[in-house]
Amino acid sequence: MMFEIASLIVVNLVIAATIGFIAGYMIAKSKANKIDSIEGTATQREVNPDAKTKSAINPIFRKNSQLDFKPLVLSSPRPIGKDNLKKIKGIDSKIEIDLNSLGIYHFEQISKWSSKNCDWIEEFLHFPGCAKNNQWVDQAKILQSGKETIYSQKVENGEIEVD
Repeated sequence: MMFEIASLIVVNLVIAATIGFIAGYMIAKSKANKIDSIEGTATQREVNPDAKTKSAINPIFRKNSQLDFKPLVLSSPRPIGKDNLKKIKGIDSKIEIDLNSLGIYHFEQISKWSSKNCDWIEEFLHFPGCAKNNQWVDQAKILQSGKETIYSQKVENGEIEVD
């Protein structure tokens, strides 16, 4: 009697393990297809940044940068809206789009970057020296305080067109 009960338990465990394996395989396969379609959407957005599609994968995971020095990012801009990052010398429309897709929307975020954060951003953008050489952090501190730089005034007045 004891042997029959034990054998039934073993048979049930084998059946449960088989069902679990099949279900896990199907779930993993459907998630892999979903990730492939999301990455395709992200590639489409890189080609056409005005595309009205949503991407669930943060672009930092497609880069080789060390995550240890990634600056503070937000999931979306504050309710008052995002800052015009093009008012910082060295940031054009493309870089602003890249920063926004990363989760950087405000002067305050940039004003708090360390030297290692700048290194991380430069590596992420594949644009060495852009943040440090153009003194993004210093400019962001001025703009975040409500003041303007000479460069930001020229952008504001339309004297400099940043594309």
